[in-house]
Amino acid sequence: MSKKNDRKSEAPLPALEAWELAVVEVFCRGAAMLGLRKSVGMVYGALYCADEPLAITDLQEKLLLSRGACVEATQLLRRFGAIRVVIRLGERKDFFEAETDLKKFAAGALHEILLPAVEKTSLRLEHASKLARGNAAKTKIAKLRAAKDALASLVPAVEKILG
Repeated sequence: MSKKNDRKSEAPLPALEAWELAVVEVFCRGAAMLGLRKSVGMVYGALYCADEPLAITDLQEKLLLSRGACVEATQLLRRFGAIRVVIRLGERKDFFEAETDLKKFAAGALHEILLPAVEKTSLRLEHASKLARGNAAKTKIAKLRAAKDALASLVPAVEKILG
């Protein structure tokens, strides 16, 4: 994913209180560690701090993000199970609230990011193995395959911890 800045400005976010800014920063750093856009962390952080569900327009105002960045972030966060849509009678727009059980968020990220990456790595290593010439190359690929298998074996344990 692109690391381009999704914010319209690097100015502080005046619509957020100091504690909210600090929480948003925590989730921004977490998103970066997962290779996600900063806007994903910002949107989740804002929803996590909010006392009531927020619409895309609310997120745009609070975070100074583009509509596209907010929509993309909410779609991804919904796939993770990190946020949910809240319907308000008489409103045409969707409102979102955060899932505050971070274990559910982590489990969603595990299934959306780590498992597909392990599968793709398996395919790439299989391809590399077919192309490898000589024992040195085959040994290096075998080491990579063992590391990938070790990582994949952790997935069930992590799933059990996350419940």
